Amino acid sequence: IFRPSPMFNYKYLDTQKLNGFDKYKYNSIDNSPISVYISHPFWNWIVEFYPRWLAPNVLTLGGWILVMGCFLLQAALDYKIDSNSVGSTSDPIPSWYWLLASICTFAAHTMDGTDGKQARRIGASGPTGELFDHGLDSWSTVPFTITIFSVFGQGLFSVSPFRLCLILQSVQTVFIVSHWEKYNTGVLFLSWGYDASQYGLSIIYLWTYFVGFEWYKFYVIGSFTFADFFEIGFYLCCVLSLAMSAYNMSVAHKEGTLQQDSLSEIVRPIISTVVLYTVSIVWSLNSHNDVITQDPRMFFFTMGTVFSNIASRLIISQMSSTRAELWNSLVALYSIAAILSLYVIPEWEMFLLYSMSLIVLLSHLHYGTCVVRQMCHHFKINALDVKYLEKKQKKGQ
Repeated sequence: IFRPSPMFNYKYLDTQKLNGFDKYKYNSIDNSPISVYISHPFWNWIVEFYPRWLAPNVLTLGGWILVMGCFLLQAALDYKIDSNSVGSTSDPIPSWYWLLASICTFAAHTMDGTDGKQARRIGASGPTGELFDHGLDSWSTVPFTITIFSVFGQGLFSVSPFRLCLILQSVQTVFIVSHWEKYNTGVLFLSWGYDASQYGLSIIYLWTYFVGFEWYKFYVIGSFTFADFFEIGFYLCCVLSLAMSAYNMSVAHKEGTLQQDSLSEIVRPIISTVVLYTVSIVWSLNSHNDVITQDPRMFFFTMGTVFSNIASRLIISQMSSTRAELWNSLVALYSIAAILSLYVIPEWEMFLLYSMSLIVLLSHLHYGTCVVRQMCHHFKINALDVKYLEKKQKKGQ
């Protein structure tokens, strides 16, 4: 029998948070036309084929592995995200990869959409599954964004690494704002763009498999390329998401259902994210070694892992109805690495980035593992199997 190392017994959650989970009820609104008329009917149909012994978290983890697996495979094929650039001396990403990416993206989206339905179907719903689901989703913002823009490469008919950083931040903003909104309103308004983006990614990858990446290298209007318009689409989604969240929170304020009682408490959960974005932008613009061009993939992965840690902690706060953390320790470490790189030891910049990436990765994995184990112990459940349901049923008889 596998027994986890004692190092994963660290208690990140205090008694207040654990007790807060006991009163939690999932409350969300998913009313996009794509979700209502396409996604949910399809998911309701396919979930009936799942065996009842299949744990919902296995679906969640499996979908995330598909997404991250494509990201890692692409790193081996196109590490610097420039193989499909005009004039690149590297071999372009092989066409078979785009077929694989299309299949994996669609399968991952289906698994992510049916994990909750499977949980409700077998009676395994709870805060642990929601954290597992949304926590991994927050980490997936990096592979989703980097993989799709690797179709274009860099330079002409594409975007620069710095612009790609801004695009990634816009994607992360859409994610974090929805949970920030839930922290303040008690309701998770699911973004209309999520389902659209996942189907869109699958279609673009499939199209790339058939026509080749060269197809995207054209001007749409004047000097604006297809990649430019694609980039603008991400920013529009971000702006619309912010506008809708502002509207929903204003409605909650007028109706007296707003969860927080002051402006400082309302904005508290978003501070760490704003600092992360700011530090990343300043670091990339002022780097003595142009770190974001030298190794964009590692830069984005490190930033994305810190972001996922921020998001996961916010999700815990809003599910347990406890006060959100003002500051994140990984943001502090990330900021220190940036300061050292810019003003103290710029000649060690790449070493600092790689070291920080490893520290951040191990810290986030430790946090996630310990928190899930602690929640499982509190609820007397298992994360990746549902045999405990049979024991509960027998006791009930």
